[in-house]
Amino acid sequence: MSIYDTLPACFALAGSVLLVVAAVRRRGNLAVVIKAHGLLPVTLVRFAPLIGPAEGLAGAAVLAGWVTGAAGLLRLAAAAVALWYLALAVYLAVLLRRRGGVPCGCLDETSPASAVKVARAVLLALATAPFVAGWPPIPAEMIARLLVCGLAAFTAGFLIIVDKVADLQGTSTAHGQ
Repeated sequence: MSIYDTLPACFALAGSVLLVVAAVRRRGNLAVVIKAHGLLPVTLVRFAPLIGPAEGLAGAAVLAGWVTGAAGLLRLAAAAVALWYLALAVYLAVLLRRRGGVPCGCLDETSPASAVKVARAVLLALATAPFVAGWPPIPAEMIARLLVCGLAAFTAGFLIIVDKVADLQGTSTAHGQ
């Protein structure tokens, strides 16, 4: 497995790690947050409690497909994850345009919607999409697959930190001090 295969796989798997983290980490009622956005009809808001388990399952399925070398599972789950991130990007862009920086419910119920979150969702959708076509190939060696998962977890952690730092932008009255 070359660096040209490792890095794309790392970024694609980082998106899946983020979905699992979001599903496990979210403490509050996402339905309340989504209802407060006022973007979806009430009939769809009723399904909001399923979002956490669905995104966690999709992310876990991508990771399981990669670790076990199950290409069919990986492709199917990657399609779901790429579509999930694409839908999230559209939702966040509309939310940002209509309601500004209200809490989005992405990784928690307090962080605001932002252009950074929209860009992250678009990039993760683009990073995951090649898995659907079978690229990069799943390495035959288990150690290589686990190494990429470790790098993906590190990348996901980095993305969470970047997200939190971006949320802090503009919160200080004494900039530069």
